[in-house]
Amino acid sequence: MTDELLRATVSVRGVIIDPRGRNLVLQRATDGEWELPGGRLAVEESVRRGLRREITEETGISVEIHTPVATNTWVNDDEEGRFAVHYKCYTSQRNIDISDEHVDSAWMLPERARRVLNEPQTAAVQAVSNRLSTGQPADQSLSQD
Repeated sequence: MTDELLRATVSVRGVIIDPRGRNLVLQRATDGEWELPGGRLAVEESVRRGLRREITEETGISVEIHTPVATNTWVNDDEEGRFAVHYKCYTSQRNIDISDEHVDSAWMLPERARRVLNEPQTAAVQAVSNRLSTGQPADQSLSQD
């Protein structure tokens, strides 16, 4: 028997943390909803390179990418598969230069960010908050592409 495999678009998002422990969220121009910075990978683009590209395009900041913290899958209204991976990221930059895809940005404490984000992104913020609050050892930056 041959299995029919899902062909999914892959998205990557950053749970970006500033030195004060706040998360960066962006408000989409299309529907006014809040989201974590990130987007779809290009064909044959590495995960970290794609995440850096998306974050830079959407915010103008650079980040230090750490470990994945959450994943989710779904099928959209057009029956197309989607797969997303959320990464913990750090930045010391505070000033944001948002792209035309967004109308606003905000640095929010995790509790507030979880109130404005959709469920999969809320879970990613919660996963990062849980790791930080339990005093787990700092993970190493994933510098390779």
